[in-house]
This record gives sequence, C-alpha cells and structure tokens, in this order.
Amino acid sequence: MECYASCPATFEHALADELRALGIPRVRPLKGRVSFEGDARDAYRACLWSRLASRVYLVIGRFSCATDDDLYSGVYELPWARILKPGASIAISAHGTNDAIHNTRYASLRAKDGIADRMLADAGTRPRIDTHAPDARLSLTIRGERASLAFDLSGEPLFKRIPRAALACAPTGVDILRPDYAALVLAEGGWRELCQPSLPRRETKRPASASERSENEASAADAANAEKAQPRALPYLLDIACGEGGILLEAAGMLAGRAPGAARTRWGFQAWAQHDPALWRELLAEARGCERDAAALTGHIVATDFDQRAREAAERIVRAAGLAAVVGIVEPAADKLVAALPRARANAPLMGAIVGDTTPVGENAAAAALRLATELARTPACASWRIACLARNEVPNIPGRSARGTQTLSLGNDELVLTVLGGAGETPLGGDGQHKSSDDAHAAARGTGSSPSAKHPKVNVASADAVAATVDVGDGKPIPLIVPASEQFARRLIKVARLRRRWAKREGVTCYRVYDADLPDYSAAIDLYEGSATTPGRWLVIAEYAPPRTIDPELAHARMLDILAIAPRVLDVPAEHVHVKTRMRSRGGSQYGRAQQASRRSASDSERVLIEEGGLTFAVEFNDRLDTGIFLDHRLARSLVREHARKARTFLNLFAYTGTASCYAASGGAQETVTVDLSNTYLDWAEENMRLNGFTGPGHHFVRDDVLAWVERQRHTANRWDLVFCDPPTFSNSTRMGERTWDVQRDHVELLRGVVDLLEPSGEAIFSCNLRGFKPDVEALARADIELEDITDATIPEDFQRNKRIHHCYLARRA
Repeated sequence: MECYASCPATFEHALADELRALGIPRVRPLKGRVSFEGDARDAYRACLWSRLASRVYLVIGRFSCATDDDLYSGVYELPWARILKPGASIAISAHGTNDAIHNTRYASLRAKDGIADRMLADAGTRPRIDTHAPDARLSLTIRGERASLAFDLSGEPLFKRIPRAALACAPTGVDILRPDYAALVLAEGGWRELCQPSLPRRETKRPASASERSENEASAADAANAEKAQPRALPYLLDIACGEGGILLEAAGMLAGRAPGAARTRWGFQAWAQHDPALWRELLAEARGCERDAAALTGHIVATDFDQRAREAAERIVRAAGLAAVVGIVEPAADKLVAALPRARANAPLMGAIVGDTTPVGENAAAAALRLATELARTPACASWRIACLARNEVPNIPGRSARGTQTLSLGNDELVLTVLGGAGETPLGGDGQHKSSDDAHAAARGTGSSPSAKHPKVNVASADAVAATVDVGDGKPIPLIVPASEQFARRLIKVARLRRRWAKREGVTCYRVYDADLPDYSAAIDLYEGSATTPGRWLVIAEYAPPRTIDPELAHARMLDILAIAPRVLDVPAEHVHVKTRMRSRGGSQYGRAQQASRRSASDSERVLIEEGGLTFAVEFNDRLDTGIFLDHRLARSLVREHARKARTFLNLFAYTGTASCYAASGGAQETVTVDLSNTYLDWAEENMRLNGFTGPGHHFVRDDVLAWVERQRHTANRWDLVFCDPPTFSNSTRMGERTWDVQRDHVELLRGVVDLLEPSGEAIFSCNLRGFKPDVEALARADIELEDITDATIPEDFQRNKRIHHCYLARRA
C-alpha cells in the first residue's frame, strides 16, 4: 500500500521522525506531506497515533491526465468495488491544473462522473454526493499530464481532537492552540522522545543468524542488568505560558500514553471496502494497553502563567480533558516550578523540557515568560533540558544555551516563530559535534542540520561571549540581561526614579513619567500609575517608540526585553501590572489610537483602575488603547482650567476625550459644563469620571457630535461660555466626519475663530495641541481679531521637562 500523511509546511521532517518512531516503514518526507509504504496496520497506526499529521491518505491510483477524457478514463478504470463500500457517500477535492484542465471544480466533476459511471455499471447504483459530511473523501492531484487519486482514511482532520469539555472551559475570545502545532513544539523540545516508551512500535526484522541471536541475547541480558542498576529517567515538563492550554493538553496526552485518535468514533477508512474492523479493534486494545503502561511512568507536568485567570482556565481545561492527574499548576516563579517536580525515586535521573506558547499574550507577558525560562535554565534540575518557545518574534538566545534553530510557521493569518534552544552541553546543530537525537537523526538528508529550518538572527544579542550578563538593581537578585549594555539603562533608571519619587512626594503627584528616552538606544517612555484606595496597586505603562529603519529590529527588540525585565524591579511593580504599548510614527489617525500589539490575550482584562490627581478621581485603562484615559503631560494644563474656572459660571470642553478637564472645571466652581466629543466610548468615560467626583445633575451635559460642525451650529445660537478648553487631535480622518479630514496645522485658524465666537465678552479659551512642530498663524488670527498668548512653558510638568515640545498651550481671547 502506498500512503502519505499530509501536514503543514515545515512539519515534514518532524512528522517523518514521528512515523519512524511508530515503526512505519519506508518513510520519506516531501513538500507538505510524508509518504510511506506498508499495510493496513501501518495506515491505521498513523491515523491512531500521529499528532503531527493533518490527514492520512491511501493512494488508490495514478494515471495519465493530458485531457479531461484521460482524467475520466483513469478514474473509471479503478476497481471501485474494492475501494468504496456500497452505499457510502463521497466528496472529491481537486488540486492542480494543466493545459487542458484549467478549473479544479471541473476536474472534480469529471472524476465524480468516472466513479459514478463505473459503480453504476458494476453495481447498478451511483454513489451519493455529500460535500458537507461524506463517508469518504477523495483527493485528486493533477501535475502536468499525470494525476493521482487518494482516499482520505482520516475523514475529519486529525488535529480536530480537543475534547469538547475542554473547549467549553476555554475563556471567551481565547483560541486553544491547534493540537498539531502544540505537538510540534513538544517534539522539537524533546518531550515526545522522553515519552516514547509508552508508544507502540511495529518492529520489522529479518531472521537473525545463530551468531546474531547469541549476540542479541547477551545484549538483552546486559540491558536488563543495566536497567536494574540505573533507574529509568523520569520525564518532566515545565510549561511557562500555559494560558490557552494547547501545549498542556498535548503534553499531558503524550505523558498519559493516550493515543490522540483513540476517542474518535468516525473515520474515513470505515467507508473503505477493505477496512478490517478486527485489526482496528486490536490496535485500539493495544492503545489502551499503552495508556495503562504509561500510568506506571512516574512523570509530571508543571505549568504556570503570569495571569492568574489564565492559570485557573488552564486548570479547568486539563481537568475537563481528564488529564489533571499528571499536571500541576503553580505561580510563575522558578523556585516554585522546580519545587513542584516530584521525584518518585531519589536516584532516578531528572529529564525533561521547558516549553511555552507566548503568542496569545502581549509583549510584556511574553518578556516575563522569557525571563522565567532564563531563570529555569540556570537551575541544576533543568540545566540539560531543551527549551522550545512558540512566539510572534524570534526569541533571543539564553546565555549558555546553544541555538538549535528557528522555524517560521503559518497558522491561519498568523505567522508564528518556533525557537529551540539546546540543553547545557548539547552540541549546537550545524557545528562539529556528533550529537544526534531522534529529532535530528536525518539532518544530513534534510540539508538543514536541525529539525527547525536553519534560520539565524542577524544580531547575536546573547552570544556565549556575553555569558551571564546581569545587573543588580539593589534587591540582591541579579537580573539576567540579553544585551550587556542594558546595565547602563538600569543605572539611569535607578537614578531618575529616585529623583522623580522625591519630586512626586513633595508635589503630591501619584501618576507621572519616570523615564522618557533618556538614553537614545533605549527609546521608550515609562509612566508610573498609583491606584487610589479603591483600587490599590502600582502599574507601569512602557511605551516603546518604533525604532528607525536603520536600527536592527532584533537588537531593538532585545533592548526592549531588557527594559521590561529591569523597570518592574526598579520601580517595585508586579509583572502582571506592566503594560507595553508601541508608539508608531504615523501620518494619520486619532490621537486616541489603539496600542500596536500583536496579542490574542492580555495579561489581564480591561477593567478600569481608579487613580487620583489634584484631589480628583479618574478611571484609567491599560490594556486596550495606546493612551490610558488621561494625558499626564496635561497635568498643569488641567490645573490651569480649575484656576480659570473659579471666575467662570459656564465651561465648554471641546474634543473632550475622557472629560478630565470638565472635572477640573467643575471642581473649580463652574456651575454648568458641556462636554463634546465624537466618540460614544469617551463620552461614557467622561460621564463616569464626572460621576466619580460627584458632578452629576442637569447642569452637566454630554454631547456626541463632530466638534467642528457642532461649533459652527452653536455660532448661530445664543449659547455662550465663560471658559472653553479645546484640545484637538493632530490629525483625524474618522468616517464619522464624512468626507472632511482634520489637520490641526491647516485648520486651527478656522477652529479658533469659531471657539472665540462662542465666548462671553470677557471669556477666554485654553487651546492645546500635541503637534510638536505646531506654529500658529499669528497673522491670520490677528485678522480674525483673535489674541493668542503662548503659555506652553507654564504647562509643561517637571516630569516632561526633557521634551518641552510634548504639547503647545495658548490662551485665546477676543482682541
């Protein structure tokens, strides 16, 4: 029988290793598939045990396909009575075209005609076509003037094996990693090899000679004596980012000796005319025996995640899958993970692997997981263990570990990177060493030197020459660094944090900027938020400025990871309260942009935290948006609003955002406030802020409208205000503005003309914008009888003095 197992691109060699480990003969990796030859037992075993294959096919015919008539004839000539069970429904998918057959749908129809006509001639009935849930799926492949037809023995894809109970336990909006991708991470990490004694293997040997039998018997006796003297290695696994549970489920299934296909009841081969039910029952019984044998294998899996809710969800998922007996969930600390590894026999060697999937989390949580892996790699218990990490970016090397390579994987629209680091003393692949594991036994034939493709970083940010670069920030626990030069950043942050802390205590400020790209190579802004008594705690928002194209992105990424390791320790903030944003230098959009994060799951949800400023309370968010709900650089501008509101009865807030200026005006004595913004989200937020401070009632109004259009309408009414605060975005092309766009440099004169028209005779407006190069058109404003006074210097707080162009601020009045 000629068969092949299909798989995602780049899985081929790992799948070939898996099939060889099952004893399947004549395995050959090809593009997107692995071919093998054997009998029904081999095909069934691949269906039952393969974790990496997508489907298993039996090739039922090859024939000429120069024309559509050739295609019809080739299919018709196949012995369908020996291929398809009577009454089975079919579906045909076609792949490939040639000069005569340009359409795969037409090719499928011609193949279907050939099958139907032959079966009608032989048995007097045509097969039923069912494209949704057929009994048998057939795959037609056309290459040039030749075609092949294959019978899908799997039916549904083999990776559709997550238990329904486990799926039901997954948090809303979180996708469990597809099982075959999880299995690849585990295979490359060496976990499959550690669990292999529980796998069935079909031995195929030629008869041995007398001398060989004698030698074999002696070898067997030696092996038995050696096993008594040397206890078998116990397999252990540490999952450092278990939140979505995908790797955890696969790893637990491997350790439990559970055949991934054992629970499935519907197979494609059940519609195969030569299906052998007795043989299938024998293999299922063999699988149950393997699972019983594995129960005696004293191994264990310990998992963690930096999100407590993710840990709880992972525990529910594993329990629902019936695998809780081999999995323990602990808090994310290296000592707790290692302490949770049970040792059934004191003299048994401790063998294992470290794995993690950081693709669902934000950059801050991914960096925390990498730091945890680094700490684990230095513990004696895990020194020889491989590390396999699935991430959205290539994981920098860990000092003292050999890089075995990286592999780029495509999963839907996502591009993922699998990085594998060897254990201490493990020979780097592609070097002079002779080390070979089951995962790279065929490296020479592959031409890559490793299971993952040989893709190496441009910058070796943590080479062996930079061994154990660390920095002590004063707590007695050295922080491992990826870039040794990051020690300079740590020293700078310690210094400025101490100065800022003294200043903040003196001024009564609880939320402030600590660091603002003080060192050009560490181009980030770090803001510290301290919660109110209602939501106590400390939070960091680290905004990474997108590096210029001249900077190696891998080096910039490594520096950012060091920032994420150092900042929480220096500023005494728990890792789960660190949030990373990327500030892109874009040419359009709103100032209230969403954070540029490749994240399917945040470290925590979007619950708002309450902070205090100027005796007022405000709600802020850290996860969903680039900005948090309050602009810290406007702290003094807000105080200025309160000061001017002491002489004002009415206050108007334009481009109001979350209404913080309205709160300050009301606290200053304004009896009537009008808050205008185009966004319902921000208006609701503004109303919440006003309510938090007790400013409710008919005197406070919230208007959802295009500000420019609203101002123009108000100019034709009798409505006028004593004080106006106007802080427009730099640019906006919101669809809710219609065809019009907004540019503060281009349109500020028109806006200010309208704003000043809405002032009472003695009224004044505070106008602010964050365009760094903003220059007011003084002459045009003078012609419009508008007096503009630059008060920018008086509104730049101490913590933003490094960048005095963070915003511009003016007082506007009638001339």
